[in-house]
Amino acid sequence: MRKSGRLGLILFLILTFSKTAWAQAICPIDGHIIQPKGVKSLSVLESFAILQDGRVKPLDTFARNILIQFSGHSTFNRQPALHWLARLLLAPETTRDDKIFLINNPEILTALGVEPEKKRRYNFNQLEKGYPKLLELAQAVNGIEQKKRTPAENEILRVEENLRLYAKLSQNFSFVFPHPDFTVTNLEIIRQLKLSAEQSQYSFLDIASRADLLYQLTQSLETKSPQEWNERDKELIRLMTNLYHWPMAYADLPLTIIPAYIREEETWLSPWDAILAGFQTAEGRDEISLLGNLVVAYWNGQQIDFDIAARKFSDAIQKRANPKNQNALNRIPLELLYSKLNLFFWAKFLYGIVFLIFLISLIEEKRVLYRAACTLLILGFVGHVIAILLRIFILLRPPVSSLFETFIFVGFISVLLGILIESIHKKWLGIVIASICGFIFLLIASKFSTEGDTLKMLIAVLNSNFWLSTHVLSITTGYAGCCVAGIVGHVYILQSIFKSRDKKLLETTYRILLGTLGFGLTMTFLGTNLGGIWADQSWGRFWGWDPKENGALLIILWTSIIFHAKVGEMIGPLGVAVGSVLGIIVVMWAWFGVNLLSVGLHSYGFTSGLAWNLTIYVVCQLLFLTTTLPIAIKRLRS
Repeated sequence: MRKSGRLGLILFLILTFSKTAWAQAICPIDGHIIQPKGVKSLSVLESFAILQDGRVKPLDTFARNILIQFSGHSTFNRQPALHWLARLLLAPETTRDDKIFLINNPEILTALGVEPEKKRRYNFNQLEKGYPKLLELAQAVNGIEQKKRTPAENEILRVEENLRLYAKLSQNFSFVFPHPDFTVTNLEIIRQLKLSAEQSQYSFLDIASRADLLYQLTQSLETKSPQEWNERDKELIRLMTNLYHWPMAYADLPLTIIPAYIREEETWLSPWDAILAGFQTAEGRDEISLLGNLVVAYWNGQQIDFDIAARKFSDAIQKRANPKNQNALNRIPLELLYSKLNLFFWAKFLYGIVFLIFLISLIEEKRVLYRAACTLLILGFVGHVIAILLRIFILLRPPVSSLFETFIFVGFISVLLGILIESIHKKWLGIVIASICGFIFLLIASKFSTEGDTLKMLIAVLNSNFWLSTHVLSITTGYAGCCVAGIVGHVYILQSIFKSRDKKLLETTYRILLGTLGFGLTMTFLGTNLGGIWADQSWGRFWGWDPKENGALLIILWTSIIFHAKVGEMIGPLGVAVGSVLGIIVVMWAWFGVNLLSVGLHSYGFTSGLAWNLTIYVVCQLLFLTTTLPIAIKRLRS
């Protein structure tokens, strides 16, 4: 073949885009920034599947995670996150003035030349000019060991990553929009490629869908040298070159909504990667064309066309997915239901109301208040249970693999213990325990939910449903027992002050205290032994004095000391109560405090930055004891 190797490669690649359907809608963009008409409902996009962090999830979940990552909020201008993400994907220019980038550190703003704002959120136009400087700073920070980075340095990395992610997301559907790279001025080429004569700029998809015609027009160029090319020939070569370079330039974008075209592969592709990998197949062309129609319908405000394109695309993905992906796709409606119900919020709300009713009952004791508290407590607990069950069905594993999940599970066990106590004694104590524990643990869990997706895949070392169902459930149930005992300990101390003459009440509370503390000790001991067996299987040793192992041992030793001191008559009921209150501190240290050390085999999956909150909690507990204990001793002796 008498031509350069480069032209031959381009012509060969053009063949991969051949045999494409001609009927392509024209996107109403002519290179100017105009506002799309948009559609009223984006509900069909909610169930779009996307692979992120190893898990197939709804696009609705992805949208919330991204917006939380950028701004710390799950909504923008009181609109769902999906509405904002749709604009970013389908009309990216309209989002450049959206103040969605949270920047806490003023030093970063100074470096970028941006004036600080009260709400600490900035738009892309404000930050774009300073991005080269931000990238330079981020590259410098990457050279620093992670443990030695300052909060400001971590903030630099976070902001740079968010700006880069925003830019990449905005490019996913650029193949639909007309672009100067695909300008055709030669009327003969327009006619031969069957392009619309009403425009001169076309999209990548316009040209790629006519690749077989373009190839036919360029066959004669194989016998010509570049010096012999006329203006028409040069325009054809330019079209081919851009058609070749664009998929390469937009590779690996973070919107993996299309399963790989090789059925055995578990990877998913962005639209641009799908063009590169599957446009030569009928399925690939159809899927990309449907996405193009979806964009066009969005811009034209054509709700019916938008819905049809979205549904047909989802159906096409469903039919082509392999069995594993099919199972994941079938669980998407369940995850959407979980998100819409927001049951943990309502359970937390009801637990808080129950505690308020208890406080009111201290002023005016009425039977109706007790019944209302019991009813609302059960309603909150039912919502709590349903939410946990939904998570189990969605992830197909026990809900105890992250700090967020352990809080909601420990809250569940604590509320259950409170309900059992109340069903036996019916003296408000179980209601108080359940409402306090349920509210506090779900409140703490909600703080961790702002970090993004809480339905994450497991890291390899944790990926064992058997051991999650035995060791982790046992140890966290032990945490719950000890925490409930600590709450009962608080109640006993307060009763010793305000109800010191009611010996029967104190005796009942003391029996409950011993029972819950014993339950916590038993479950923690069981969980620790099961963890040793798991460690032996995973790491080849039963015990290695790892910080997390030492934390579990601390709980066992502390509760054992309390019981031994009681049996040895070294402490009485008040001493057991004080030991139980201090026991919560031990539990908190074993639960997540040891992870602040960032060492050991158990330092995965949890978050840092809790040291200050943990310190505040410890100080508050110590202040409670130093304030109330002398009074309680005096009242009990009188």
